[in-house]
Amino acid sequence: MTNPMAQAWLDARDDLGIRVIHPFAFVTKSGREVQTSGVYLPDFGCSAGTLLLCRFDPEWVDDVSDDTDYFSPGLNPNTYEPYHRELYIQTLSDWGWHGSEDEVPLWYDPAWREKV
Repeated sequence: MTNPMAQAWLDARDDLGIRVIHPFAFVTKSGREVQTSGVYLPDFGCSAGTLLLCRFDPEWVDDVSDDTDYFSPGLNPNTYEPYHRELYIQTLSDWGWHGSEDEVPLWYDPAWREKV
């Protein structure tokens, strides 16, 4: 069963046409293999992508995520669950597109930061 956080991002995937990987397993720089109940967004945040951990992950997962190159913002589940299109567009635009230049979503607004 998918948790509410992951479901919101899967809904964003379907609506916005972005890549969202759930469940997601990653390896830390020190070689530890970790499975998260959260999601991975390979095209946003930084060249390594964004790792969004989940409140259903054990606390130690948050600690070991610091040993990666992923962008890992802390999102408030009360704000990001369920999916709200405009909020997600603003958030993803703020994080920045780091995917292929040929695949930039039409809704993506790199100037969004300047507007606020």
